[in-house]
Order: sequence, then structure tokens, then C-alpha cells
Amino acid sequence: MPYTVQFVGLVCFYRETDGRQALLPDGRQPAPGIEPHAASIEVAPEDVLEVTGWNGSEDAAHGRYLLPPCSIDLEGADVPGSLDTSLHDDYVPRLAKIEPGFAIDPDRAETIARLRLRRGRLQAFRIPGGDATISQLDVPHDGEIEVRVTPRDGSPERRLRLRPGTEVLIANMAEDGYLRETPRGAYDDHFRIYEKLSTRPVTLHTPESIPEVPPSQSQHAMFLRREPIALSTDCTNTGCCG
Repeated sequence: MPYTVQFVGLVCFYRETDGRQALLPDGRQPAPGIEPHAASIEVAPEDVLEVTGWNGSEDAAHGRYLLPPCSIDLEGADVPGSLDTSLHDDYVPRLAKIEPGFAIDPDRAETIARLRLRRGRLQAFRIPGGDATISQLDVPHDGEIEVRVTPRDGSPERRLRLRPGTEVLIANMAEDGYLRETPRGAYDDHFRIYEKLSTRPVTLHTPESIPEVPPSQSQHAMFLRREPIALSTDCTNTGCCG
């Protein structure tokens, strides 16, 4: 049974010859006036079969697994194969077009998390209840799903074992705005956190307009809560380079 992954918040899809590398810029200590961001994996608690490495976490008990600086492996997504991005790459803002001086070296980019996508179908959608662009990866896969998180500090690997067909969400969002919309103008735009990915000093601002995409039909629990997230375009997915 295939499974679906939703990428929400600040995620840049870097072009590689055999797929895309999803880079989540490190927003834990942003510039003054910008809300700190946190990265997490989100799943419905009833879909979790086994957890390793998040023992005792109150967030984990509710299906939210906070991420340290790390790399992520999604079972079936990093297998060499065919990745269809025909409904994605032209529908997310391109950072190098917004700021011509922007350049990424993935090995030097300041990320909180990163993962490679080499198989499946990647599409862009509008987040339910908001204006931000999010990305959806449909992964061909049979059976249970293993998600492995490898911390960069050398600490033990963390793992999730999930039921077949589980919908996974990978988020990189403002900590204080997790379940509510921040009043426009209350902070500098979150989009500036993408500056952490550039090898050159740049200043980014939220694009005045982003491509039109259809609304997501996702049924992930995050989108169905009483107070669902309502991200604006300053916390939208992007693409770059390669």
C-alpha cells in the first residue's frame, strides 16, 4: 500500500541528478524579530507501532516527534527509481529567481533536517485553511513504514515504525504559531530563514505572489484539528538550483 508524506512550512527542494534533496533551514535561532522555528515529524498516534529515541516525550505521546539537527530516511522514498516532479517544480517559488545571488551547497547549508527523495510523485498544493504552498510526496511502498532519524551529533538513531498507508507530515514551522495564524506584520517574515541555506550573504523577502496550486485534500490530523494551522506565504515551500 502506498503512503503519503506532507511537507509543511520552510522546506526547500534542491535539484539533484537522481531526485530532490529536501532541506529544512535551521530556524531555531533566527534573526531578531523572527519567531524561532521547530522541525518535527507528525503522525496520528494510532498509526505508530513502535518508537525508539523519543521515550518520555509528551509531544511524542500525541504524535509529534521533534527533530534535532539530523538526516531523515523514509522507507521506499530514497530507493533509486523514478521521481515525478512535473506538478511540483514550476509551482513552488524558486529562491535563485527571487534573489539571483542565492546559491546552495547542500553540504554547507545550515539545516535542522534533510532527506533525499528519489522515488514517487511530488506535487505542490495549497495548505488547507491558509495561503502557503506545501508539497506532497506519494511513495510506492508495501507493508509497514520505517522512518529513521540520524542525529548529527552522533547520538543514537531514532526510529518510528508505522502502519501501512500511514500519512506522514514533516513540518518546519514557528513554535509560537503552531496552531494559530500570526497577525500579519507582527513579525518579520519567516521567509528570511531560507537565508540559512545560501553560501553567499543574501536578504530574502516573501515573494509578492506565488504560483496558483489546487488546495490539498489531505486528511492528516494536523489539518483537521479544531484550530488548524493557517500558514501564510511567508512560510511556504520553495525550490532551488541543481
